[in-house]
Amino acid sequence: MSQSVADSEALSSLEGSVVDAVSIDEPWALLEKFSGLERLSGTEEEEEAAEYIANRLESFGVSYERYDPELYISQPHDATIRTPDREFEPGPVKTVSFAASTTVSGDVVYVGSVSDDLLSEGSAEENDFEDVDLDGKIALTTAGSLSIRATSILEDRGAIGVVAIHQHDSEPHNGIATPIWGGAPRLDEKDEIPDVPIVNVSKPDGETLREWAESDDGLKLEMETDLTTDWFECPVIEARIEGGSSPENDDFVLLHGHYDSWYVGITDNATGDAGLLELARIFDEHSDQLDRDLRIAWWPAHSTGRYAGSTWYADEFAQELNERCVAQVNMDSPGAKDATEYTDMSCWTPEAHPLVADAIEDVTGAPYEEHFPFRAGDYSFDNLGITGFFMLSSNIPTDVREERGYHEVGGCGGNSDAWHVSTDTLDKAGKDELVRDIRLYAVSLLRVLNADVLPFDHARNVASIRETVAEYDEAAGEHFDFGPVLDELDSLETELESFYADVGSGATSPAEANDAIKRLSRILTRLNLVRDGQFEQDPAVGRQPVPRLAPAQKFDALEGDDAKFLQVQLKRESNAVIGELRRARELVA
Repeated sequence: MSQSVADSEALSSLEGSVVDAVSIDEPWALLEKFSGLERLSGTEEEEEAAEYIANRLESFGVSYERYDPELYISQPHDATIRTPDREFEPGPVKTVSFAASTTVSGDVVYVGSVSDDLLSEGSAEENDFEDVDLDGKIALTTAGSLSIRATSILEDRGAIGVVAIHQHDSEPHNGIATPIWGGAPRLDEKDEIPDVPIVNVSKPDGETLREWAESDDGLKLEMETDLTTDWFECPVIEARIEGGSSPENDDFVLLHGHYDSWYVGITDNATGDAGLLELARIFDEHSDQLDRDLRIAWWPAHSTGRYAGSTWYADEFAQELNERCVAQVNMDSPGAKDATEYTDMSCWTPEAHPLVADAIEDVTGAPYEEHFPFRAGDYSFDNLGITGFFMLSSNIPTDVREERGYHEVGGCGGNSDAWHVSTDTLDKAGKDELVRDIRLYAVSLLRVLNADVLPFDHARNVASIRETVAEYDEAAGEHFDFGPVLDELDSLETELESFYADVGSGATSPAEANDAIKRLSRILTRLNLVRDGQFEQDPAVGRQPVPRLAPAQKFDALEGDDAKFLQVQLKRESNAVIGELRRARELVA
């Protein structure tokens, strides 16, 4: 099968050879195999999928390792709700990973949607739920089926159970409730795992429950959840392809994606697994032409362990990743049928933008947009400070999704009729779309693997950070001055311009340049993306750029001692940021 390339003249001879080598045969064979496997982590069908991947790598002659780490995951089995005082036959009811496995009964209280400081529907003036008594009650919320923050707030307010209303009429999505990245908490984090049962119901069922709960008679509900939350051995498959053209270069790129799934999960993420396998086959055939090594990893426990497989790898190989990994590339949900753009779901760190933009233009000619990387997917390498590009892949255009009545989801190309539900079947994948996405990944990877100088522009990284800090400075007003941080960023940006000019002129050798670029990532990527330490994991909740300084936006809501406490916090964080920026300047001085 072939597919035209948008600008074949922009491709090198090697890139053209690799693009031409991409076939649909091996990827589609994997999809057909996986279409009969419900690859829930910790099950025999996940094991069968891992064995299939390993057997295919062996048939290609690709060197690989299989690891069987013990991961802390949560398998949801069943959920029911009963209304003892009313006749009610609900449609699909689901619980979520890391909810409590128990039975509770109580009065239902509708609490609208949930934000950090109040329970509300619309504005607080329209309908304020802040004073609602939830002690011993079951909370019914429109916060959405996967809101970690909502569950935490409701539990803190005394709710003994949470019923979340799905946005649409269809089957509720499967999901996970813990904010602990990697599933297994540190000892001092274990209390952050929910201690209440959680169920999701369809929109029609939710509207019925709300009507009864808000009636004069009220609503009594019994909810029962059944889960297994425990340690399971789960296979991690890792292929290693050694670059043969520069044996002295032991740096590597990590390409990865998850192979576990909800149900058969064709576009989340069997298509990604197929792409990884095809790229392993092709790059192994061209290994003698690669300057750097390529590692390709298939993760378990993405869905039921909050990215436990990739987190285990980040912990287990932390020093190698820190010292030698020049980029991590996630392959999730490529090849969804009718996905023709890269505007909604693909994201990358700022320094990778020129690389990714050029590759999209050269290989596909499709529209694309730059986005701040989400704290989601298997981006388990942010705290290490590794440049990352792609998370999710191509997407169905917004107007097409709106026409089809899809609501917003975080995968499957934007197809909400597939994401985390039983209908993510083989018909949701497109052959042309999958081949195109694999080709895009192939060219992007080659341009890192064989770059004389790593194609990452840290001046863009600094500019992005500076723009954010300037916004925080304005938000803080007279309460706090980020001027010293901004001055340090200005100095670093000037010195980076000189650094890249010296690299271009040959005054700085490629080896020196690459070492500095890699080390700059460890500083700047961390500043832009994470709050916690380099060998820790930030929680799996939404984040803002430069999160250590983001609390500056809270001053308007604070007064008295609280405002002064925040000033102390920001002074210390600013000192730490300035220290790290000066380390970055030393790298390029």
